[in-house]
Amino acid sequence: MTRPKNLKHGNISIMVAVFCMAFLAFCAFGIDMAYVTLNRAKLQRAVETTALASIAEYKNSGKDKSETFFNLFKSKFDIMQNAKLEEVQYKEAPDGAKNVKIRATLISPTFFLRFAGVGKINIKANSYAQAYEITFNDKKSGDIIEIGEIVTDKNGYDIKIDTNLPAGYFIFAGLKDNQDKIKWLDISCKADSLSTSYQAGTGTYGAITSSSAKFDLANICDPQVNANIFTHLKFYKVVVPPPDGTSDYTFKITVLNNVKLITKDDF
Repeated sequence: MTRPKNLKHGNISIMVAVFCMAFLAFCAFGIDMAYVTLNRAKLQRAVETTALASIAEYKNSGKDKSETFFNLFKSKFDIMQNAKLEEVQYKEAPDGAKNVKIRATLISPTFFLRFAGVGKINIKANSYAQAYEITFNDKKSGDIIEIGEIVTDKNGYDIKIDTNLPAGYFIFAGLKDNQDKIKWLDISCKADSLSTSYQAGTGTYGAITSSSAKFDLANICDPQVNANIFTHLKFYKVVVPPPDGTSDYTFKITVLNNVKLITKDDF
């Protein structure tokens, strides 16, 4: 028995309609999920940035400014305006490092899923960060100290030097160039003003005479020879005869307020 042609056409039309609806639903789901994924990435970046900035500030001043840092990031993206900082928790690690946990949420609207009754999706993000110190002991004049990471200007002091050298010293910061050679810059005048002198206009810095000095990379030395980032340090002592006939003078270098992201297990 032969089917009527209009029945065949009707079956094909139904199949095409079902296929088109499924295809559109798949595309709609893909578009909405891509938008949610993008917003989740923005929220994760926000909590990571907030965690790093907050723990650096907390270690330096003991104050919680996470809300301020989070709001600064929110202001850059319209979708972030309904983001909320849900939890801020500070904790001290056994080695003295300071840790912070940041948790935030964001409501991401949907475009097509709302027709299926899903008008919004709640996104959550967590981040953990740590502020810590790196210490190098028993370094001598002329030694090159490789920090192991990039040191940059942060809030407050960035490094601290303790020494038993009585005559004073100069400190140089180094950064490798494109030829993998270290370019050295005198950062002696970046020490606390009570620990050093500076001969303005000559580019010559006075020796640091304090047994303990802190350095802020934000301090301006000679504008032509400035440094606020480095990976290496070295010292040169002022040449004077040692009072006891020896040259057993050492330096202790502490790199302050280093920050990094950590895992939940390290919190």
